[in-house]
Amino acid sequence: MRWLFSLPSMWMVVAVTSWIIMAAAEDTSEARSCSECHSNATCVEDGAATTCTCRVGFTGDGLECVDLDECSLPGAHDCSANSSCVNTPGSYTCVCSDGFRLSPELGCIDVDECAEPGLSRCHALATCVNGEGNYSCVCPAGYWGDGWHCECSPGSCGPGLDCVPSGDALMCADPCQAHRILDEYWRSAGYGAGYDCDSDLSGWYRFVGQGGVRLADTCVPVLRCNTAAPMWLNGSHPSSDEGIVDRTACAHWSGHCCLWNTPVQVKACDGYYVYNLTAPPECHLAYCTDPSSVEGTCEECSIDEDCKSDNGKWHCQCKQDVNITDFSLLEHRLECGVNDIKMSLSKCQLKNLGFEKIFMYLRDSQCSGFAERGNRDWISVVTPTRDGPCGTVMTRNETHATYSNTLYLADEIIIRDLNIKINFACSYPLDMKVSLKTSLQPMVSALNISVGGTGMFTVRMALFQSPTYTQPYQGSSVTLSTEAFLFVGTMLDGGDLSRFVLLMTNCYATPSSSATDPLKYFIIQDRCPRSQDPTIQVEENGESPQGRFSVQMFRFAGNYDLVYLHCEVYLCDSVNEKCKPTCSGTRFRSGGALDQSRVLNLGPITRKGGQAAVSRAASSSLGFLKVWLPLLLSATLTLMSQ
Repeated sequence: MRWLFSLPSMWMVVAVTSWIIMAAAEDTSEARSCSECHSNATCVEDGAATTCTCRVGFTGDGLECVDLDECSLPGAHDCSANSSCVNTPGSYTCVCSDGFRLSPELGCIDVDECAEPGLSRCHALATCVNGEGNYSCVCPAGYWGDGWHCECSPGSCGPGLDCVPSGDALMCADPCQAHRILDEYWRSAGYGAGYDCDSDLSGWYRFVGQGGVRLADTCVPVLRCNTAAPMWLNGSHPSSDEGIVDRTACAHWSGHCCLWNTPVQVKACDGYYVYNLTAPPECHLAYCTDPSSVEGTCEECSIDEDCKSDNGKWHCQCKQDVNITDFSLLEHRLECGVNDIKMSLSKCQLKNLGFEKIFMYLRDSQCSGFAERGNRDWISVVTPTRDGPCGTVMTRNETHATYSNTLYLADEIIIRDLNIKINFACSYPLDMKVSLKTSLQPMVSALNISVGGTGMFTVRMALFQSPTYTQPYQGSSVTLSTEAFLFVGTMLDGGDLSRFVLLMTNCYATPSSSATDPLKYFIIQDRCPRSQDPTIQVEENGESPQGRFSVQMFRFAGNYDLVYLHCEVYLCDSVNEKCKPTCSGTRFRSGGALDQSRVLNLGPITRKGGQAAVSRAASSSLGFLKVWLPLLLSATLTLMSQ
């Protein structure tokens, strides 16, 4: 047919169209025997002649058959505009373009990357805008960037806020919360000469410690503050309702109180000031603090202490009105935390009871007391919420787990007469986390996941005996009948649990321990439960730091008696993402590969009775079909797709 291309274009179109029709009409040739037919042809022997005919999807005379490329011929395929045609021997397939997924009813439909967790790469502050086959990210007003990365610019933040570094970006923040600490006694205007220079200072700072808590606001004599030319604030400190104010810092040298100057910013916070400082124009220059600010505030004293002067030095001293004489009035504080229990006693009250030295410990004396300073002065001891450490004893009933210990108190290393002990306990309602902690050897799997800028999280998956999810199975394996139900719980620990929730994206079973086994039975797929299996119940997913689902026990068709469970999980940012799945109607898998770095594995679960159960199952065809038909169909489709 090479000659056709030398004809006028009109004849060429007619010829090509005729070629398509002839191919569809199946060209045939006579042969002496079927062995002469091409491998992609069919052979018909009617006694009088042997005829070779190319199969559908191929063209030729039957003796020679070549693949018909439907993708290159107009009208030969029905792939939609949002897909591409891929030729295969004798046929073709339609593959959805990036940003689209296949719907049996509608063909290739747009994927809303903005609505589905984990698909958008937008910055946490950016707005995701979905488009046909793609999406875009838009930084908020006052920020600049490509949407994948957004930063504020100086002067773009609101009143009382400033553009400050946060990780690897610039964010609008209140400098009262976003600042660094300068705790250097030599900054006091009363300190002598030296050669310090603040050439490396840049950003918001707060002064603390014995040097003073605010910048000096009068001219400081030269050769003070451990530098040559002291820097002081030329202007008054603002009030809290003024917000961020602009001021000038002056350096005193050569008889001039403001020989050099540099701009600074000041903001009054709740009981302290913060300063936006820059490096001085010369060395050796350093910012100086007012020593009287230490004497005037004694800000380190707790509410049960007074600020007292002793030979010109200010310090904190217990107030007399906290004086008690009866141990029954001794104030204590018990904190029942998730991972530990803390028992604290008032340090000032102990001193007023005559304890000049305080020796405090638990049943295991290696767990001893330590001092804590906050709004009060405390002596505290801590024990983990586990049975054994520090002598802690755990008891458990059907609803609660209780951890108890005894605190011992003495004023000397040795004890003769006085031996004070205080019993304390914390009770925790049984939930998935507590029940795992109180079990000796629960069947559990754990996975660490790091989320940039928020810390390390631990995700656990365990198998429970009942829908209360408070009785985990013990040991490394479990044996169950196909009438039993599997109750699977996942839980998130560590990091910022107020922001992130746990989303089970894909949970499935395999007959082997390999999470990549090609034979998979999906229980949760694309965040939603398998609708064909009525035994599947998802109690919780994408709503809190835990997830729960149940399914009736089964075995894989064939010579399999073991079942392993696997769950792909995702930490969903509830502030910036839609986390709770919307599961209505038929769901279709997007086709993305599973992220094995986020997959938890649990098992094995052995079918009770082993091979003997096969013959019993055969006697009940109705039960077999109800439980196994969806599994057989799934396995068949999976194998056909390989």
